[in-house]
Amino acid sequence: MMCKTTYIASPLTNFQFAKDVAEGLITNPKYLNSKYFYDKNGDELFLKIMKLPEYYLTGSELEILENNKEKFLQLMYSGEDFNLLDLGAGDALKTQVLLKYFVNQNVNFTYVPVDISQNAIQKVTDHLSKEIPRLKIKGFSEEYLQAIESLSDQKRKIILFLGASIGNFSYSETINFLQQISSSIDKKDHLIIGFDLKKDPQVILEAYNDKAGVTKDFNLNLLHRINRELGADFDVNFFEHYPNYNAENGEARSALVSTKKQLVEIPALELSVRLKEGEHIHTEISRKYSLKEIQGLAEVTGFEIVENLMDSKKYFTDSIWRKINE
Repeated sequence: MMCKTTYIASPLTNFQFAKDVAEGLITNPKYLNSKYFYDKNGDELFLKIMKLPEYYLTGSELEILENNKEKFLQLMYSGEDFNLLDLGAGDALKTQVLLKYFVNQNVNFTYVPVDISQNAIQKVTDHLSKEIPRLKIKGFSEEYLQAIESLSDQKRKIILFLGASIGNFSYSETINFLQQISSSIDKKDHLIIGFDLKKDPQVILEAYNDKAGVTKDFNLNLLHRINRELGADFDVNFFEHYPNYNAENGEARSALVSTKKQLVEIPALELSVRLKEGEHIHTEISRKYSLKEIQGLAEVTGFEIVENLMDSKKYFTDSIWRKINE
């Protein structure tokens, strides 16, 4: 049987990108939303990051998935068809471990990769249609909650939110996001979240400050993207990538720092942006969690933890949650 593939294009427009960029650059302190890392160039750079020796997150989670394929199948499959939603699917490198195993076990399910990057969804649906011909795919290039709500059928939902993407939210955003997921699913559904765990601060910092400078290029690509799509004149030579990690609150943060006083023009926004020497443009937060904090998140958002699956170094966990209220 050949792969049945559906691809649903994103409603996100350049207007939204422009609006968010303008809002971030007129705010004090300035920021750019990390979801906009992922254009075509950003996707390629992040694939390089995932292969870096310093970036332990990918290898840790792959180990968890490889070692627990049978356990995931027992959780997900009771003989009925289900949708496997993969929020922030990217290239589905890690999810393929489960996809290939499930298909080989003749499990009846539809894989639903969701990513804000249209490029990523197009590439992953094309790739998987060749790599796993019997896989049913329905790809969404949408915001996560919109994609969940778009699946109006009554099939059971298993939602994957892998890669420690949950750490990119502030605490209030995390609570709001998880509560909205809880309100959008049924008690028979499950949510599986990847959490990067608190550990040696130096190990964490090096993951966001690799020796090859790929993470630096990934952050600077945000400025390149604004130049390309909004006609701005950012000179990336006058910015440095600055990562830092606060072990007390578990927040790894990244910023672009202006190395001189400068004026940037963004014609599409009719905006002039003044930057002082040493001024930060915040680009990303990646929060690390303890198991106790993960337990607290589940309790306040309407879930209970079924199990925390960890890699051998206990660097990472894929936490399996079940909804407990209506």
